[in-house]
Amino acid sequence: MKFVDIYQTIEDRNNDKEVLEHGPYFCSKKDSNGNLKQGIKEPWLGEGYYFWDSSIEDAKWWGDTIYFSNKKDYIICHTKYDQHSPLLYDLIGDIRQNNEFISMAEFLKKEKNLEKITVARVLDSIKKLPEFTYKAIRAYPYPTNKKTNVVFQKNGIILLQMSRVQLCFFDKTLLTNPYTIKEKATYIENQTI
Repeated sequence: MKFVDIYQTIEDRNNDKEVLEHGPYFCSKKDSNGNLKQGIKEPWLGEGYYFWDSSIEDAKWWGDTIYFSNKKDYIICHTKYDQHSPLLYDLIGDIRQNNEFISMAEFLKKEKNLEKITVARVLDSIKKLPEFTYKAIRAYPYPTNKKTNVVFQKNGIILLQMSRVQLCFFDKTLLTNPYTIKEKATYIENQTI
């Protein structure tokens, strides 16, 4: 087992007690009545409990981007998970799983005659397979404009620098460690983010 710090960024509604009693929080595209929420995009790794892997800075970036841009305060919560769990579908640390995922995406694109396909849609298809027994997924949303100054001897080849690695837990099976409030951030008018 290797327990690693993970962070969830949520809106601060001055409800610390409720956050500690009921967190972590589930990201869903539907409300409690089963209706599609208004103004929300499909969660990129499907529905689940979203966390930032290892870096509180990534959780702060998300809070600044999502909450401060909407003039809201936010909370960063903390827990740990077993990064070596056999129940983790790891698109970063397991090349075989990554290749299987990409193969499924290519298959679905061809079968449905699509130019592009979302990660969530591919994952939904994979989850229907009887051999898919995983309880969480770990992935790296690589931005196309990401650069690094760590290069190999040959021009054009760089070392990938990962940041903003995300986890989506499909249920609470792997979330057994205490869930705590790590930091609170208050929106201040005219602040620079």
